[in-house]
Amino acid sequence: MVSTSWLQKNKKIVYIIMIFAVSVWGISFSAMELIPKKPIAKVLGRKITQDEFTEMAIRWQRLFFPQTQESIIPIVWKQFLMVEKANQMGLMITSPEVEDGLRRIAFQVFGQTPELEKRRLMQFLCNTFKLTPDQIQRTIREALLVEKLESLLRSSTKVTSEELWHRFSLENEQVKLKIMALKASDFADTVQVNEEELIAFYNKYKNKEYDAHSGTPGYMLPEMVKIECLIAKFDDMQALVDVTKEDIKKYYEDNKETQYKIDPAEITTEESSVPEDKTETMSEGDTKEKDLSHVYKSYDAVKDEIRKILAGQMAREKASEVIHKVDEEIYATIDKEDRPNFSDLAVKYKLTRTIPAGKESKREFLAESDLWEIFPGSDKISKVAFDREKFEPSMPLEFVEGFVIFQVIDKKYPAPAPFEEIKNKVLRDITIEKGLQKSIEIAEKYTSGSNSATAFEDIVKLIAGEYSQKDFLVCETDYIKRPMKLFDRDSRYIEALDADRPNLTNKAFELKPGEVAFAVETLDEKACYIISVIERKPADTALFEKTRENVMKRFLYEKQEAFLTAWKADMNKQMEIYTKFQ
Repeated sequence: MVSTSWLQKNKKIVYIIMIFAVSVWGISFSAMELIPKKPIAKVLGRKITQDEFTEMAIRWQRLFFPQTQESIIPIVWKQFLMVEKANQMGLMITSPEVEDGLRRIAFQVFGQTPELEKRRLMQFLCNTFKLTPDQIQRTIREALLVEKLESLLRSSTKVTSEELWHRFSLENEQVKLKIMALKASDFADTVQVNEEELIAFYNKYKNKEYDAHSGTPGYMLPEMVKIECLIAKFDDMQALVDVTKEDIKKYYEDNKETQYKIDPAEITTEESSVPEDKTETMSEGDTKEKDLSHVYKSYDAVKDEIRKILAGQMAREKASEVIHKVDEEIYATIDKEDRPNFSDLAVKYKLTRTIPAGKESKREFLAESDLWEIFPGSDKISKVAFDREKFEPSMPLEFVEGFVIFQVIDKKYPAPAPFEEIKNKVLRDITIEKGLQKSIEIAEKYTSGSNSATAFEDIVKLIAGEYSQKDFLVCETDYIKRPMKLFDRDSRYIEALDADRPNLTNKAFELKPGEVAFAVETLDEKACYIISVIERKPADTALFEKTRENVMKRFLYEKQEAFLTAWKADMNKQMEIYTKFQ
């Protein structure tokens, strides 16, 4: 009552204060809007604000990457750059092109082009992607601009006839070789290693991780984790589910049209079952022709198969249900001192509890490669395992055998393997290194200045005579081509050596028939090879003309990709992104 009377007596003062406050707030808000937003990047000379980038990122995320769990920020920056360049070049996207883009988006959603008018289609897309019509059209327009710019750049790349023939010739020219293999292991017993050399060799490579593609040793152990797992195995869950006859019959009826219809050409009286309503009796025991398009495998013939399918589906659902209950209990009790341990949870929910060991290493401390072998079918488990703190349970993760929740119970960070533990391995490695060096010295000694047609046979006799106790491999190859790129490195399998020997092959194509040289291979089994070209076979011009169109398409595509990659790399130099927004 007192406060009400005070307000009534001082109405004028209150109104003045309110008007003043509103005015100040309004002015302050307007002033804030007038203050320029701080840019987070500069793209082709234009400053980009966080609001502008965030709005584009949201649109692209929802429309083109709705399911991805990874950050799309790097992708959006690349698209931003391309859109900006396309606008600077004056490229335009017409309304019909945008409508065609809408239909393409709809096709991805429906799996076919829906029979919907534009307004209803737009409404459906807005509801699906949680965007406005303007946002959808702008995003499609941007995507089409990028597409048009890339198409324009591709069309500017051409391949001449001379380039095409040169490429075809390089890929299809062949050589036949004589080879003498001087393997590093052949000379391992001829080298001496003292303790000082052994320790020096270990110290040289102790801080390097082993890489099979580098050809050099490495004694740095990768980060490893020891984990405790709760696994809901699909096979175990099948014992907990019940597949009824009704379930099997319903599955049969629901799926017989797509799964159990018999091809009319394969129908026999014994293996087909015709629904009663599809055959009508005629006079004199004759029947109408059967409607072969509605003949299915009999229920009895497929019921066991269906039982297995349903049992598998139910087991997967059961496993998911159980593992998520476990997950809920873990996180409900995560901060409690008496929280249940994994052994208790395994008993309570009938799960498998294990501390897995590597399939090859047999050790409980697991590297990334071990996790791939133990939990096939998941690319997340290894990432989650190495990101986890000790005793921090993971979320449920699926792999081919079931669902798993695990916690890291111990860690080993990257460190050199103790010298005493790997001393024998270091000795083998240095012995092979010295053996390879010995083979190179022998090859250099006997190939220096050799160029006659008989030089190769002479060299083989001389080396065999000097090392009569050794049994060196000497062979001839069939015709072989130049190496090709495989997993970003040169590769050429040589059947006569039963090995991938790209360095040898590259060296061979530098030689004329009768010339002798040597090549060193450090991957897989290390060896030095003395080689001589028996014959060179040029590329077949008739085959070139026959396959010219396909060769043109492939080479043109590769050249376009190389040009686009170089062009984008150059464009990236014209984009400056402040670190926190990358």
